[in-house]
Amino acid sequence: MGEDVESFFVNVKPVRILVNINSGFTDNYATALSAEVDATYSHTVRILQKLEEFGLVTSEKQGRKKVFQLTDDGKDLEEECGDLMSELRDF
Repeated sequence: MGEDVESFFVNVKPVRILVNINSGFTDNYATALSAEVDATYSHTVRILQKLEEFGLVTSEKQGRKKVFQLTDDGKDLEEECGDLMSELRDF
């Protein structure tokens, strides 16, 4: 039931992308993030573009890859969203 409640209250993929960028377990580029959150590459790129527009992430080219990092605002939001998702999973 936790997964259904979580999906009901939040748009899960953008939140999961925020959480994964900050996790340190995933390479922070679109292909790796899309695999981690089970989203298509193009959907992940659109989410990352929106997150960048909102000032929650920044990007930097490293070779052929565009690597994403959370801004201070992104870190604050990720912490809050991560806590909410944990509580909803336990519901």
